[in-house]
Amino acid sequence: MLYPLLKIIVRLALKVFFKSIKVQNPERIPSKGPMIVVSNHPNTFMDPLVVAALIRSEVYFLANSSIFSSGFTKWLFAKLHMIPIQRKFDTNKEKVDNAQIFEKCYNFLGDGGTLLIFPEGTSVRERKLRKLKTGTARIALGAEEKFDFNLDLKIVSLGLNYSKPESFRSEVFVNVAEVISIQEYQEAFQKDAFQATQEITEQMRLQLEENIIITQDAEDEQLMKEIETVYKSQLSQEIELSEEEKEQDFLISKGIADAVTHFNLHEPERIQAFRPKIKNYLDNLESLNINDEFFTKRKSQGLVWSALQTALYFILGFPLFLYGLLNNYIPYILPSQVGYKVVKMSKVEEYIAPVMMITGIFTFPIFYGLQIWTFHWLTQDFWLTLVYFISLPLTGFFALFYVNYFQSTRNKWRVFSLFFKKTALVSQLIAKRTEILQELEKAKEDYLTFYKVKSNES
Repeated sequence: MLYPLLKIIVRLALKVFFKSIKVQNPERIPSKGPMIVVSNHPNTFMDPLVVAALIRSEVYFLANSSIFSSGFTKWLFAKLHMIPIQRKFDTNKEKVDNAQIFEKCYNFLGDGGTLLIFPEGTSVRERKLRKLKTGTARIALGAEEKFDFNLDLKIVSLGLNYSKPESFRSEVFVNVAEVISIQEYQEAFQKDAFQATQEITEQMRLQLEENIIITQDAEDEQLMKEIETVYKSQLSQEIELSEEEKEQDFLISKGIADAVTHFNLHEPERIQAFRPKIKNYLDNLESLNINDEFFTKRKSQGLVWSALQTALYFILGFPLFLYGLLNNYIPYILPSQVGYKVVKMSKVEEYIAPVMMITGIFTFPIFYGLQIWTFHWLTQDFWLTLVYFISLPLTGFFALFYVNYFQSTRNKWRVFSLFFKKTALVSQLIAKRTEILQELEKAKEDYLTFYKVKSNES
């Protein structure tokens, strides 16, 4: 009973926390088990929440046994369908024994259950896939063996891609790979169980790598982000990308990451020469407290008319903003404060998003409930109270948008003022940006030509 209720709450919380959750090829996810869902693990507790919300059937999780440290957590996590599993580096043992847990998984899958496993074993916010553990394949083959390979067990690989893992109102793009049928490995398993396990694990690795963005190290990830800042908008315009086309947006980012890896391998001196150029340009923008978006936004209206519209928006919208701010400040601010506090104490940045969302699950109902009860007590009018209740989330989002729009407008006017106060400096920035874009265009042509020639040769 607790799980279905929590699933409804989590789905609602995810819709509020994220601006969008787009799933590519959702039809590939079976409507029922037996199935094992595997995914990359970039965002700690947020990942199982996102995945479980996408799966129709009830999902059981394999989780680190160290979190089952008390009677209460054992009871709670059992209600949340979490299954403890030991890892070597958590127990400091040369060998761990998960035979009972594996047997439990076999029986669970035999009953048509759905199991979620993160085969990397740990969660780190970086654009790479760590070495996959073989436990998933062993469980899958063990379950099929126990039931004479008649389960028709599937493994479904999901690639989780967050635009900004730590940020409220960011985006999630989920790629669903083709299912892996374990029955197809029956003959291989009967010949060599170890080799069959390795083959399934390798297949999962290939699927996950294809469906997430991967960089080689932190330095390359930083360069990729810098290239996205300057160049992604132009690439999006070239293919006429709309905001709804998240798959194409993902492919652009993946293409940039793959190109960085390519040039690191084939022309490292080109990458090393380019790094300081783009970094210096973006550092100059940061020192002036402006961003690259200013140079990419199209000016379709006159300056005077645009300024008049903006002024009217701020004047007319201010009362609504103030109403939304006063009624939503505490439930909005508390999750972020708790999130940053937890990160400061734990020194684990990956905790911030899930902690913020889970805190919000409590703060919004509590404070909204108190406010609605107080309002109804004061007015004694049901319909007026209903209108007040509806206004709370709507004006909360408006206040958030109002603040963001104000900050964006302030940045624009700061840049306009720079044109008059520091014309030479702005001209230098534009020249630097033009040079960087020319280099990126040449790199794109060389990269595409390289693989076109390679394709023709093969």
